[in-house]
Amino acid sequence: MRTPIACTLLALALLAGVATAADGDRRYVGISGFAERPVTGAPSTTYVLRTSYIVPGSWKAAKAKRRAITRRFGPVGSCRIKITVTGRAVADVDEPAASRVTRLLPASGRYVHDEGTRRSAAWRVIRARGSDTITGLLVRPAPTVRTQPQGARVWLQLRAVGRVDPKVECHSGGPRSVAGAFGDLLAAGSLGGFQPR
Repeated sequence: MRTPIACTLLALALLAGVATAADGDRRYVGISGFAERPVTGAPSTTYVLRTSYIVPGSWKAAKAKRRAITRRFGPVGSCRIKITVTGRAVADVDEPAASRVTRLLPASGRYVHDEGTRRSAAWRVIRARGSDTITGLLVRPAPTVRTQPQGARVWLQLRAVGRVDPKVECHSGGPRSVAGAFGDLLAAGSLGGFQPR
């Protein structure tokens, strides 16, 4: 598990890699999104969601609208891993962020590639048992909510999923590499926004 100090140092190091992009190939690329979305589980409620994170500069991005919330990358490496990163607002049970991310991505032992907390947020990266699919999730309670859903609260989530091309032979190094990148993406990532009305 990464400590808050380690997360802060990682974020600074990754942002430095983004900032030096003018000097040549970028080690990391900053991605941001902004959109008004219905809150899943509370269809009469909307939330203006803001996402921000970094990805390796080697990941080829699919074309997307500027500031799109959902982004696709890849194929990555010899395993031709296709990656989707998306954000959403969800109405769900009120619980600690670390408990929530563990409940939504249950795994243990070698199937947990990364996890940590930072202030009110928590993230986790796992590989599903018997699968090469890598999933990462960052969660935090939504700030600036005018009215919380009855018996619940609004959560913001950033989910990253990497799926190996089933047509190619893949060794474990490919998914492990993507899992490491997901850990950096989520540890340095941020979620914010507001409920407009």
